[in-house]
Amino acid sequence: YIYFSIKRYYSLPPGPFPLPIVGNILSFKGNHYYDDILRNWSKKYGPVFTFYILDKPLVIITDPDMAKKAFQSKDFSGRMKTFTASIFINYTSLLYTDYGPAWEALRRVAQSAAQKYSTNEELIIVAVNSVEKIVQTMLKTEGPDKPIEPFNYIYLMFLNILANSAFGENYDMDDPEFIFLKYILRDAYEETQSNYFTRELSPIIQLMDYKTTGKQRKLMGQTIDLMIRKFNKHYTDYNPDSDRDFCDALISAKNDRLREGRESAKYLTDTNLAMTVFDLFFAGTDTSQQTFQWLLLFLAYYPLIQQKLRQEIDDTIGDQMPKHADRQRLHYTMAFISETLRYRNVAPYGLPHKAIVDCQLGNYKIPKGQTVVFYQSISLRNTDEKYWKNGLDFLPERFIDKDGRYQIAGHPAYTPFGVGRRNCLGEKLAIADLFLVLVCFLQSTRNYDIVLDDQQNGGIGLDTNLVEVSPNYYRIILKTKK
Repeated sequence: YIYFSIKRYYSLPPGPFPLPIVGNILSFKGNHYYDDILRNWSKKYGPVFTFYILDKPLVIITDPDMAKKAFQSKDFSGRMKTFTASIFINYTSLLYTDYGPAWEALRRVAQSAAQKYSTNEELIIVAVNSVEKIVQTMLKTEGPDKPIEPFNYIYLMFLNILANSAFGENYDMDDPEFIFLKYILRDAYEETQSNYFTRELSPIIQLMDYKTTGKQRKLMGQTIDLMIRKFNKHYTDYNPDSDRDFCDALISAKNDRLREGRESAKYLTDTNLAMTVFDLFFAGTDTSQQTFQWLLLFLAYYPLIQQKLRQEIDDTIGDQMPKHADRQRLHYTMAFISETLRYRNVAPYGLPHKAIVDCQLGNYKIPKGQTVVFYQSISLRNTDEKYWKNGLDFLPERFIDKDGRYQIAGHPAYTPFGVGRRNCLGEKLAIADLFLVLVCFLQSTRNYDIVLDDQQNGGIGLDTNLVEVSPNYYRIILKTKK
């Protein structure tokens, strides 16, 4: 065991020497923030390094150009075997299934459907109604000029938007299905996150923690069954002339390929398409709501930015319902969203990739089956001038050009949605959601200033490092304007 462990250590990119059995996981114990640990290893070992979770080596890439080149290739398009992936062994999941023709066929169809729905007029109505309902609920339940814990309200808002976008459902806070979905999407993970990585990677830990793994397998199975039922239900009133939601868009895409007689059509089974809805809903809800939690925190933390955003919206569209085309007019609003995604990326390492053949990564040979991760947080929020000027500062203006227009295309280090063949499927839909929700939220609170409740936020002030602040545990006040 020691011989093969040492041999493997010296055959992979350099990194901290792992202890037997536990690897490097003890480095993450204590008060050290994991981002600081990974940054220090990157400085010490370079843009490619290896560390071990138990006996599983993970090769980490921190250079965006190297990651793009690697992950654009099929060579790094596999998925590692984890506990969660084992739950989907009988399905084709865009998140967890290994690379192959079935995955490729589903990816093309799902990406086409997601891009199509991201410009759908129905999405605007869903977003506007969801935001207005939540703001009214917050004011009625909590009241103006009083501290509000926004987490559950924001979560309900985005779960409704994604549920409506995915399969045409709306929920109230006490709806049993909402409570179940919120539990499986968020609460169940928080209950077990301290043991998450070791349980994902180690069959021994899974066996020792059999109660948790059994519960997770049961909950995931119930969620998969729910998604399949909701997808199949759409056939009862499907109209080819109107895509009401993502399920309809997938059915339309499937029918197009069947009519064209494409070879990939055989992979577009109803179960596989239902799993695509699951992937979009499962991955999109939590990441979108977390990003908006940061947007809301920054609105309260930077009053001048909030004022500038409100002024731009008032001057450009006033009380009118926002449209998709308004992204081309509300330049500072788009810059604010982009800077939040850069500065506080909620998925800094995405899902791990796997080498499906022996291949090359820079100067290193990567064996078949090796797990490779792009840790994009380092290139998104750098401590030097390599990728961004003043990268540790929150500056929406960095995305505004000399003519005052929003400009982001072509920046090599702007990768909040990952890179390569398996980058985020719902990127365009997420941007559309965040834009519509932010504009509607500011319009719905035009009679209030969004401020922090400093008494309940542990002393969050203008000198606080917000990188260390969780967006889920702060309070705001909708302060009535005088």
